[in-house]
Amino acid sequence: MTGRDTKISDLNGDANAGGRIAIIAGGGKVPVQIAHYLRQNQQEPFIITLAGEADPALNAFEHEEISVAAIGKLVSVLKQQQIKRVVIIGSVRRRPKITDLRPDLSTLKFLGRFVSGLVSGDNELLSKIVETIEEIGVKVVGAHEVMPQLLAPMGKIAGSSPSASQRASIARGIEAALALGAIDAGQCCVVIGRNIVALEGVEGTDAMLQRVADQKQHGRLTNTRGGVLVKMCKPQQDKRVDLPTIGQSTIENAALAMLDGIAVHGENAMIVDVEDVIKQADAADMFIIGIDGTYGSSQND
Repeated sequence: MTGRDTKISDLNGDANAGGRIAIIAGGGKVPVQIAHYLRQNQQEPFIITLAGEADPALNAFEHEEISVAAIGKLVSVLKQQQIKRVVIIGSVRRRPKITDLRPDLSTLKFLGRFVSGLVSGDNELLSKIVETIEEIGVKVVGAHEVMPQLLAPMGKIAGSSPSASQRASIARGIEAALALGAIDAGQCCVVIGRNIVALEGVEGTDAMLQRVADQKQHGRLTNTRGGVLVKMCKPQQDKRVDLPTIGQSTIENAALAMLDGIAVHGENAMIVDVEDVIKQADAADMFIIGIDGTYGSSQND
């Protein structure tokens, strides 16, 4: 049995040995996928849906909706439901503002910490949330820890192996993505040849790819075909939260941007619906490869 096929019962002995698990769910398909996976493995998760973000399909599970800024209510719900483990997963399209805070007695204790996170990058904000949750005796676990098959493997995942020029582009993209991650600004970039043509910002990966497609369409890039998306885990990343993720929308937007392929951080990134992603990449004649930070060095070519 490979690590990607490992089930929760294999990891824990007793599927419920770690105590009741909750999913703090933002947007996207991953929270839904994990919720069903837990149910299939004899665990019934409690879902905390983020208002305006989470997929309505999660309403089929026992759940409670909270505001993204309601850190005090989050703590109260975890205590009331006797949660012992939490998975934090999913996208948040609208980062909360300080003006969104409506402090009540349950929130005041955490207000200073939450405000300091809001004025920093995403990684710092998530770290503050994890710190707050673990202070009340709840363990934060990574999505890949409860569903290991989400992790991207090392090596070829779809399509043909990258050419020498594509490998050079990937190596260049790794440098840029890691530098971007080090300042907590994003996780990925697009490289054409040796040129970094786009860096991920607050808009996210799909919007960045759509920007590249628009630039190509309107002749703002001299090379209209080719290029590689490189997506890396931030150097300081808490791997329990916000791992780099690709899915079918990533392939769709990369194809619209006429890219040759995607390089993701092997064993440090997630692929949603991997079989469908592989089929979609193959249909688009696009490669996907799992790489690490040393890819492209002389010993790895």
